[in-house]
Amino acid sequence: MPNGSNHPESRDLWIVVNEMREDVAEMKAMLKLHLGDPATHHHPPCAQVQEVQRTILAAAGAAVLALLAAVGSIVAGILD
Repeated sequence: MPNGSNHPESRDLWIVVNEMREDVAEMKAMLKLHLGDPATHHHPPCAQVQEVQRTILAAAGAAVLALLAAVGSIVAGILD
């Protein structure tokens, strides 16, 4: 902790919260820049953005598969 003890003070917490807000704002701006308009930044996008895009696509694919499995389960339940 910045105050030298194991117990944070409200000022220490405020510093950490502000640092986290800055990090989130930076990440939001980076994603908006890279994913918003591909012509704005370099093409193909950098490795970090490609990893985020892969993660988003994998999550979307998993959601679609789960939805299909749920629909199939409902149909199988109705046909029994």
